[in-house]
Amino acid sequence: MQEKGKLVLGIDLCNDITQVSVMRPHAAEPDAVCFDARTSREFLHTLLWKDPDGEWGIGETMQQEVTVLPPFFHAAIRGECVVSEAVTYSGKELLERYVSLLFQKIDELFEGQKIGFVAVTCEEANRMESVKELLRSLFEKQVGEPGTCLVLSHLESFLHFVIRQEEGLWKNGSAVFDYTTEGLLFYHMECRMAAGRRLLLADYKDYSEIIPPGFITQGNTEQGAFSFERLATMALQQKVASLFVTGRGFEGEWVSDVLRLLSGGRRVFRGQNLYTQGACYAGAEEFRNECNVDFALLTPGQITVDVLLVAENAAQEDGVYLARVGDRYRQVNARAEVLLDGTDKLTFRILPAGAATPTQIRVAPQTSELRGDRTNRYEVRVFFVGRNLMVIQLKETGFGAFYESGHRIYEEIVDFSNWEL
Repeated sequence: MQEKGKLVLGIDLCNDITQVSVMRPHAAEPDAVCFDARTSREFLHTLLWKDPDGEWGIGETMQQEVTVLPPFFHAAIRGECVVSEAVTYSGKELLERYVSLLFQKIDELFEGQKIGFVAVTCEEANRMESVKELLRSLFEKQVGEPGTCLVLSHLESFLHFVIRQEEGLWKNGSAVFDYTTEGLLFYHMECRMAAGRRLLLADYKDYSEIIPPGFITQGNTEQGAFSFERLATMALQQKVASLFVTGRGFEGEWVSDVLRLLSGGRRVFRGQNLYTQGACYAGAEEFRNECNVDFALLTPGQITVDVLLVAENAAQEDGVYLARVGDRYRQVNARAEVLLDGTDKLTFRILPAGAATPTQIRVAPQTSELRGDRTNRYEVRVFFVGRNLMVIQLKETGFGAFYESGHRIYEEIVDFSNWEL
């Protein structure tokens, strides 16, 4: 259970701005953190500055004499350096300093109330696994205990946010357009039932080549609105019950008319703290050791099939699982030892997420590799080179001194891209 008095933070960390939400003890909903009471501003510029006395600060400042360092977040996650006034800093060093000062600011806002858990989200985690380990190590250091930080992609945070809303908003699908200084991204989810459980299948597309950063400016809002309307209509051909738009690129009135057009048959929302709230929900559930939602969340890095190796003519329930729905495809590397006796084929049972019945695949090594009517021994390896691309590898292992291995390897590739899920 959550320790009394400890906070859970949801932090959306981007190269230009940082947003924070907080889940207070025993609360069911997160609140946005306001960094400027005068303007009610709920974000902080991801900036580091240094005054003439060598003191560091973060966010915008009114001091004229300070030195503002160049953007550092992307440099940190890429292992690069930043140069300011002939001084070279590692991006990681600057990010660590920024995180430390961010925690000091949060500590001041909440008057020293203890932080028990942090869930961090960023867009780069959609495609860079390494960024998760970097952020996890930096934020756990600030909380002071291992296992106190969860790192999510924006897509994962969106899923955690939307499934905490009323069921009518996501049961028949939901989507979000995110227009930031990096360009336009599109996240999409659909809900399916499989074996009595709900599956949320999610994916994302990068439309930054069509609508790049800064494409929609004060001078071309009419053209920008037209381009976005056409793109959104194309992307939303698969109907969804709700649509969210977020990102500073959607600020202003230019998008209002487009959203009214897109609202036919669906509910449309515009806001800026979607990801921090989603991260907060996920973090609070992790910290409190609760399970408030009964779903399997399937993001692009996770496979959408169960894979069983079954004995020839086996009953439906027999078999050894080599991969399960929800496994991260890069981490699947299952091995099994088999004896082919009286048959020259192996049977794999494939059950796609949401499918009622499995599909059987029979794989055989080349006939010349078999020892006639004698037992053949093979090592079976199953791994994925993509979410929908599975490799089945058979390696002849022999029987020691009785029958030496020929070290022959047979591979078969199974592409699930066009399978009905």
